[in-house]
Amino acid sequence: MDEKTRKQLLPKRNKARNIHLLIIISSIPQIILGFIYYKICLFNNHIYFFLINLTLFLLISLIIFLFSSSPEKKQNLIGVSLCIIFSFSISMTFFTSSKYYPLYIYFITLCIYHYTEYFSVLLYHFEKLNYEYFLIDQSIGWVIATLVSFLETFLGIYYFDKYKKIKIFFIIGFIMMVFGQFMRIGALYTGKKNFTHRIQFDKVEGHKLITHGVFAISRHPSYFGFYLWSLGIEIMCCNPLCSIAFAVVLFQFFKKRILIEEQTLIQFFGEEYLEYKAKVGILIPFIHLGKEKEEKSLEIYHKNKNINKSTFS
Repeated sequence: MDEKTRKQLLPKRNKARNIHLLIIISSIPQIILGFIYYKICLFNNHIYFFLINLTLFLLISLIIFLFSSSPEKKQNLIGVSLCIIFSFSISMTFFTSSKYYPLYIYFITLCIYHYTEYFSVLLYHFEKLNYEYFLIDQSIGWVIATLVSFLETFLGIYYFDKYKKIKIFFIIGFIMMVFGQFMRIGALYTGKKNFTHRIQFDKVEGHKLITHGVFAISRHPSYFGFYLWSLGIEIMCCNPLCSIAFAVVLFQFFKKRILIEEQTLIQFFGEEYLEYKAKVGILIPFIHLGKEKEEKSLEIYHKNKNINKSTFS
């Protein structure tokens, strides 16, 4: 995207950013309301509190619809929905003694994940922005996996509550989840314009190799973070079936994706990436290119070395 187009889009981007910041800030009074409802007024009827949050959702949505243009309405509505779920879950986790608190923590971290993914695109790739970058329905597999995970968490708490509160698993899973989310968010906002949700097979002008921040910990911090975050949630919720399934499926997915991405990065950055690769690992257990795949990557790099030099000076 040229500089002229970028400047033309800047006012629209700033307006969208401000609207979403207001949506996010609207969570604060909702959380305060939860504190008043459960701690000061000493009410304990979750249905009434849910109805209050539903009313707030409708009011905020109405305001957003009145001040949004047509293409933005769906994105803003998703944002409002996430913030309502986030604030409701915060209240249920910290202000009540609900036995379903692992499920509410699950909702909290899921809302943070989806909103930060979208917000990074809003800031750094506004020209591509649409509701799909909330990544809520990023694939059928993701939707099914999330629903199955919710179901295992709920049924486990309902029928085997005492087994769902094994503190050691909750603590380990929670630490993994938080650190994973930190790595994922760190990758989004350290990489900035250099981070994309899809593998790029053509190097764009201005694309730089990022090696500082979380990229100094792992050379694929977004994948490493997502792996830890997903697996951490399942361990925190004491979901044995989903823990095993997520570990296996994510391992296979990232193994293939990282192989493809490493080959393109070697083509883009050559010796610079090879030096970085020698210093910084991936950190996802058992994922490495292996000797044959390493040779294949080097072969691709050397084959395209002259083309890369003439195209990107």
